[in-house]
Amino acid sequence: MAENSIIFLLDANLPYVRHPCAPGCVEEARLFNALSGTYLPLLRVCTALETEAIPFKIAIAFSPTLCEMFADPLLQDRYAAYLDRTLSLGLDELERTADDPSKRSLLTAQLDQVRLNRRDFVEIYEKNILRKFDYFAGRGFIELLATAATNCALPLFIDIPETINAQIETGLVLYRRFFTTVPSGFWLPAMAWTPALGAIVKSYGFSYTVLESHALLFSDPPPAAGVFAPTQCDSGLVVFARDSRACQEILDEKSGFASRAEYLDVNRDIGFEFGEEELSSVFDTKLGRRATGYRYWARGSSSSVESQYDVDAARGRVRADAQAFLKSRSDTLRRASEMLEGAPVSSVCAFPASVFGEIWAEGVDWLDSVFRQNAESSDLSGSVNFALPAAKIGQGSVDRRVSPHYSSWFPSGYFEEVLNGSNDWMYSYVRKATARMIDLAERFPDDTGLKERSLNMAARELLLSQTMDWFLMMNEGDSAEYAKKRFEDSVRAFTIVYESLGSNFISTEWLTTTEKEHNLFTDINYRVFSKKK
Repeated sequence: MAENSIIFLLDANLPYVRHPCAPGCVEEARLFNALSGTYLPLLRVCTALETEAIPFKIAIAFSPTLCEMFADPLLQDRYAAYLDRTLSLGLDELERTADDPSKRSLLTAQLDQVRLNRRDFVEIYEKNILRKFDYFAGRGFIELLATAATNCALPLFIDIPETINAQIETGLVLYRRFFTTVPSGFWLPAMAWTPALGAIVKSYGFSYTVLESHALLFSDPPPAAGVFAPTQCDSGLVVFARDSRACQEILDEKSGFASRAEYLDVNRDIGFEFGEEELSSVFDTKLGRRATGYRYWARGSSSSVESQYDVDAARGRVRADAQAFLKSRSDTLRRASEMLEGAPVSSVCAFPASVFGEIWAEGVDWLDSVFRQNAESSDLSGSVNFALPAAKIGQGSVDRRVSPHYSSWFPSGYFEEVLNGSNDWMYSYVRKATARMIDLAERFPDDTGLKERSLNMAARELLLSQTMDWFLMMNEGDSAEYAKKRFEDSVRAFTIVYESLGSNFISTEWLTTTEKEHNLFTDINYRVFSKKK
């Protein structure tokens, strides 16, 4: 029987947010929510599965900016303090719900999660969760993919190859700082692809990448196995196709597992509903409201009927949905294998990591249930395995090379989300700065001391301005102003360095202050923007 496989792949990314002199911004809270909702629960699940000898495999692409935030002592301390404040709020809320046993029971369970997160983060991982992910990678349970330095839409800079080289090389330096395994895969931010990228990615020694399904289905010629097996580009880079239908089984807003009525409504958080005074111990509502993790209502609630969250009902639904997913994937892979004369096939299920825990509160529990039920079921375990991409590289066709179509995993399928009327003005600035950075790298190839520090600062700020996070946030009314300011700050900082090099003077006070605020990419070398000789 063919070894048919499910491949789970998570894109772990957040925009770089660090404000030493201005704590408490809403954007900073996104990091805390990610730690509490996704990464700490995921590590607990991985630890439990390993302890119980239950097979599991997950591929993860950690963006360098997220790694930098995870490893930053300032943000680590702020997260620990945030957990303490959240715990205090929960205890106050416990008193307020003394006369409501059902709410009190639910709140007690959520308080336990806060305590678990604090214990794990502070005592077990000593505020360094990347070390534990690296441990699982070393044990073969997790595969870590490298990715670009910032969440950059690489195809939009394909005519400036120095940008793509700088993004890849800086990302690799960061990967080697945080992880000990050697990456064979490269995650393209948002699966953003154009054919010319294949040769560039391959030139850095990467074996494979992952693309949206229509990139392969619209290729010429289309791969023999469709989306169910990896294939090769003309450059020799192996490409996997994301199984969009499998992902929609989870993400579809109407019929997807994550939208079930029994699941917790993550948008009905007391942080959005309580008054300013009640929340003052946790955050200043004038800086913007944000989630606290305390929620009472199920997704099935409506404007006329409020349905309180039932933990037992949600657990039952998690198990049923995990079973349904396994059966669906097993049947689909079996039929695909039969059509391919018994060849092994795989289903690549790639998601933003935020789906599990933040967007879908029970998402991490669902993953746990999928692994456990597959191990328990003799019917499924014989036909479906969990695999890591690197182990499946040789599974597909190598004699029929393809040229995948221009694509991304955005809803549009292409790039309307990152290049539209709300953000297109930004590209003229970032492209002009990129051309200037290449010129600086060529004009000052061997500089040291203060000038080298200045050039490294310029390269750092340019990479930050290239991230599509700011461009995407410009589409969101509540985040647009912040994104605009962050983008302009980076372009302005780059311009200050550029003009100072022309006048042969730069303020060391300004340089030091800016370095302290954006203290990422400490090993950056501005020469990555040099033209290839």
